[in-house]
Amino acid sequence: MMDASDLRGALAANGLQAVSITPVEIREERWVCLGFEEAGHDRGDFMHLALLRMPGAALDEAEDLYALVRHHFAGRRGVCTRLHSECLLGDAMGSSLCDCGDQLQGSLGLMRREGSGILVYLRQEGRGIGMRAKLDCLARQFGVVGGRRVAEPLSPDMANLAAGYDVDHRDYQAAAGLLSALGVGSVRLVTGNLEKVNGVRRHGITVDELIDVWSPTLSDTAWRELKQKETRHYRYARHDHVSAD
Repeated sequence: MMDASDLRGALAANGLQAVSITPVEIREERWVCLGFEEAGHDRGDFMHLALLRMPGAALDEAEDLYALVRHHFAGRRGVCTRLHSECLLGDAMGSSLCDCGDQLQGSLGLMRREGSGILVYLRQEGRGIGMRAKLDCLARQFGVVGGRRVAEPLSPDMANLAAGYDVDHRDYQAAAGLLSALGVGSVRLVTGNLEKVNGVRRHGITVDELIDVWSPTLSDTAWRELKQKETRHYRYARHDHVSAD
């Protein structure tokens, strides 16, 4: 029988491997950051990350961080959880083409207020097609192909299709595996994406609730993208849009 504190063994049982674990400080508050990847898949510097929020006193006194996080989350129900797909332009540079940065910061803020939570940062840029392909698709949104303006601007979904990709290539198996390894009883998922919910449920994760965290001052471009997402079965409890301009 696996030791209840053996997070590395639990990760391996779910097809994952730990890369490193460390305390980090985000806005002057302590979190644990766990780097992990699929077993046998060396992601190099592009490993998935899990930011784990728990009481600071426990973190300061912990001798074994792997044991600490597993003891904290094992059996816990209704854990505030965000599965966030990497969006470099939105997360790090504040792009107004999407609400990714707002969702990321809103989720971290919610977990800070609750004192507990899991943010899984998945390295699947551009809805899973990667940065190279994402830049080509972004160009098509402005009517640019190969560096030249040659066509009418396309919506994000139509740009993906025009470039030969599906609208969404993302997968949530690694995230579900991490949640299983942590032993969480159930989660409250910060998302409006029902495919994300179904994606983790298929791997045995119980989702109690969907939480809608958003900024009421989204750009008009990001707002139009949200409205298009709703045609793809996203579900939001949005209020009236207020332009950021």
